[in-house]
Amino acid sequence: MSEERFRGGSRRAFTLLEVLIVIGIISVLMAILLPAAERVRHQAYIDKCASNLRQICLAFQTYAQDNHGNYPRTPYSGNPATYVLNEGTGTNAVDPFQSGPGAVQVNDLTAPLFLLMKMQKLSPEVMICPYNDETDFKADNSNFTGRSNFTDEKKNLGYSFANPYPLDAVAAAGYRLSNKLSAEFAVAADRNPGVSGKNDDVYAPTLGSPWSKMKLANSPNHEFDGQNVLYGDGHVAWQKTAFCGVAQDNIYTAKKGLAPKVEASPSDATDSILLPTDD
Repeated sequence: MSEERFRGGSRRAFTLLEVLIVIGIISVLMAILLPAAERVRHQAYIDKCASNLRQICLAFQTYAQDNHGNYPRTPYSGNPATYVLNEGTGTNAVDPFQSGPGAVQVNDLTAPLFLLMKMQKLSPEVMICPYNDETDFKADNSNFTGRSNFTDEKKNLGYSFANPYPLDAVAAAGYRLSNKLSAEFAVAADRNPGVSGKNDDVYAPTLGSPWSKMKLANSPNHEFDGQNVLYGDGHVAWQKTAFCGVAQDNIYTAKKGLAPKVEASPSDATDSILLPTDD
């Protein structure tokens, strides 16, 4: 038996052209599949984020049932002469409603959400948008006992909520965060981008702005592509722009707010201004 027959005959190698064709086909398939996979991944983040907001909504509603329909807030002052908003105060305070050294300060934007976690046993992970849970944000898994605020609200809170501290005149005009809000009123959403750089400026767009400017007012949670928004009737919707409040109000600014001061009182009873900001 010849050596050639013993080996089963000679084997034909791929030509350079065939190799290039195969590589080309693989490249085309990758170009098709990778963007599709990225879209699926991003949609999964959007869906999980929406689930977080629905859980937060249930906690709001349960809290309201035990508190005359009101959503949570901690010490409050709407006096225009001394009006100020705080965040992250009183971390080690035993009771968020007690005064004294180390206490939660008036109009603290983050303490009500920590109170919600404490009272309704919400998981700290629910307060983090899943798109950023391994980068910009980290769940606050510290012991809640003897505490009244997040360890680091810049890292532990990935969402913004309707300001529960209106000026006295706005409160008198009917502004109240409760379980009676309209289906158009934005209660919470991915975190307010604020005004901190070239990629984010909530005051940059108007309703008629092109997408290049419109996205500057979107939340950074989803790379400025849009935001999940929780509304007064409990439904959550993915919104491509921040102009999605009552009568297409920008949910991240006060109707009569002056740039660049984003953190302010709502202007009237239908004004959603979701805080704190990402600044």
